[in-house]
Amino acid sequence: MAAYNCNCDGRPRLLLPESRSEGDEEIVFLHCNDAQQASMMTCDGLLCFTERDRVIVLNPSTGQLQRFRFGPNPVASKSKKSKLSCVMGFGRDKVSGSYKVVRMFFNSSFHCEILDVNIGEWRKLSPPPYEVDVGTESVCVNGSIYWLRLGPYFNILALNLHTLEFHDVSLPDTCFTFESHLVNLEDRLVLAKSKTWGGWELIIWIMDAEEEIWSSMYSISLADLTGNPWETTWFRLVTVSKLGDVVFSDNHKRLYKYYQETAEIRCLSSDICVISPYLENLVPIRSESGRRDLYPYIRTSRCRFLDSCGISTWNPSRIFDIAFIILVGCGCSLMYKIMG
Repeated sequence: MAAYNCNCDGRPRLLLPESRSEGDEEIVFLHCNDAQQASMMTCDGLLCFTERDRVIVLNPSTGQLQRFRFGPNPVASKSKKSKLSCVMGFGRDKVSGSYKVVRMFFNSSFHCEILDVNIGEWRKLSPPPYEVDVGTESVCVNGSIYWLRLGPYFNILALNLHTLEFHDVSLPDTCFTFESHLVNLEDRLVLAKSKTWGGWELIIWIMDAEEEIWSSMYSISLADLTGNPWETTWFRLVTVSKLGDVVFSDNHKRLYKYYQETAEIRCLSSDICVISPYLENLVPIRSESGRRDLYPYIRTSRCRFLDSCGISTWNPSRIFDIAFIILVGCGCSLMYKIMG
């Protein structure tokens, strides 16, 4: 799933997936603006993002969404110039099956609250034990939301969405960077980091959920990738296929695929904003009134990654060309009947 920037009216337009063809790579595009894309969180194929004074939970597979208004900021700032630090999370309670949204505030005091999407009300929680960096992306794995706390001390903070208790998670024995991030890989917690000094490298660890023990999964050399030596580049893991091929992206909108069998790295696209792997989920999401709200949608595009970094995208302006062709065809058919 990828974001297609559309700042025209600020409303995301859902693009429903088409059937997959053998040998094709399918990209599901969601029209959204920069602010919506920056706040997006995913869990089980559902999307959660913020819009001004509300949070929206959207199911791309069904087109249903639900909006929830924020209450007043629970932590007051002493100075008008200082900004309120807020970190969010989104995940699914594996016991009740309900999806939940978490907001944590860090200022003079800590505050935490949680929203059950099925109930629609914010509930106050005990605050987290320490502050998590603003802008940190959350990931939900096996019923818990995880946040990675970056330097000067690196920690992984976890919130169990059923017991609503925070706890620390052990870290692998390695040197961390500020480009480290967490990923859900088939309901297992994965930690990936970009090594940019001494040669580009993508290093990936996977954690055993029961023992919370980490093991090395991949160490992929990116030395063959050419880039501007003056630009800062870091990489993010997207997913790993059944064959062990690794799909990852960088901060310059490039998407790559590492083929384990041949150790080849191929550029799939040079201009794409990846959100997450697409996962079909038919769970119903209803609005507060009980009816189903739908975002307007247009078609998706499937792109064949057979050539270089080109990607086939759908251009809204092409609808006029299509309409013209249809009108011409109808006109010719009618003329044929008249003359016949």
